[in-house]
Amino acid sequence: MKKVKISLGITLLILSTYVFGNTTQFIAAKIIDNDNQTEEAFTSRGGMEGWAKVSFIIDKDGNTRDIVVFDNSGKDRYTTKTIRYIKNLKYAPARANDNPVSSAKNMFISHTYSEAGHSEASITPAFAREYQLIMDSFANSSANMNDVNQLIDKLVDDHTKNLNEHALAAWLKSIYYYKNQDFLEYMRQSQITVDLYQYLPIAILAKSSVNLFESQLYFGYFSEAKQTLSRMGNTDGLNLSEQTQAEFLGLLKDKMASESDKVIKGKVTHLGAWSYDHQIPKFQVKLTNGNIDSVELRCNRFQQKYTSNWQNTMEIPSQANGCILLIQGDVGTTFDIIETAI
Repeated sequence: MKKVKISLGITLLILSTYVFGNTTQFIAAKIIDNDNQTEEAFTSRGGMEGWAKVSFIIDKDGNTRDIVVFDNSGKDRYTTKTIRYIKNLKYAPARANDNPVSSAKNMFISHTYSEAGHSEASITPAFAREYQLIMDSFANSSANMNDVNQLIDKLVDDHTKNLNEHALAAWLKSIYYYKNQDFLEYMRQSQITVDLYQYLPIAILAKSSVNLFESQLYFGYFSEAKQTLSRMGNTDGLNLSEQTQAEFLGLLKDKMASESDKVIKGKVTHLGAWSYDHQIPKFQVKLTNGNIDSVELRCNRFQQKYTSNWQNTMEIPSQANGCILLIQGDVGTTFDIIETAI
């Protein structure tokens, strides 16, 4: 994977109200009630913190359903907590031309032990010591990467207790997977690092954001690359210039224009699922390794799950928008999402 030496930044606006299909005005769903108690939503047993990524449907009545946790920080309790948390949310449903409609959402949830809903802990001396040992190993050209991987696993299992440490552990993992040329996992760890941006030093956040952006371009994740740029363009402390914003936007546009055949590569996580903000109107899923159980389109005004014949060409109806693709299967399964002619 070719590294791109660029500075970080751009600002893209994501609007909750917009017009599509010439006639339809769409207003996104909004939370109107949260029945979770703060201590239940954010308290972790044993003083540990974690995170999860979840996909769900919001029905016409504003209730949540079909909740799937597709990634987390490695503990089953964060899956359980996240499902309970989402079930206890009440939404004003999405509206199309002022009529309530079903919609889909992906969400990143941080679980902390602070009643204020944010982590108040810093890294421990034990974590700092092991972290520096791993960084020194990366700088040693003769270091055995299997040994480094064992050091990272030990760091995560023994010393990664709060979100500051989770963010830095993901940063270490991203470096490890880059050095081992597992670029899909490298992108995943870079995404986790950026999702935990508020727990990172600015220098690591800036580097991680560039890493994530360039890997998203490399693998054709253009809609998520836009989200990365939007987030980073609005993050305090990065001090982005207009020139840098223009450079990033130009890179994205050039890459999109140069891809005559749009292909997105994906890999099922340790929870047996993968999800992506999907903008390809007509596509095929091609299995490259492993097993796929289901392919699901979760869109505003349209949801469809395929447990068979998912190899056939799929097309998003003209009335649908804001789609999320959810694929479930065996852990480590890899596949391509291939755009086909309209």
